[in-house]
Amino acid sequence: MRRTAWARPLAGALVLLLGLTLVAPAVAASQKQAAPAKPTLAASARAQVAAMKVPPAARAQVGASPSAAKSEKGFFKSPAGVAALVLMTAGTGYMVYSAFHDNDPVHSPFR
Repeated sequence: MRRTAWARPLAGALVLLLGLTLVAPAVAASQKQAAPAKPTLAASARAQVAAMKVPPAARAQVGASPSAAKSEKGFFKSPAGVAALVLMTAGTGYMVYSAFHDNDPVHSPFR
């Protein structure tokens, strides 16, 4: 009987904690509705961009960018891309080799 003397207070504390957990979001929501709504980050960014003065030279450059990007070669044809492919292939090969050649017996005191 003495071993379960702590069970009833613990159950009461858990019920109280659960009740507070379920009530807290409702209380927090009612407090948030009373506060005035702040403008979002996206809305303030749109307002700042609309207020900016853009020089005519910058507007002329907007149409020229897509045609320049098509003339470049792909990433895997560049030296950095070739190096990345070689490293990925070497790493995969080493992983496969290690997985099939790691047959040493385990010398553990727990086995």
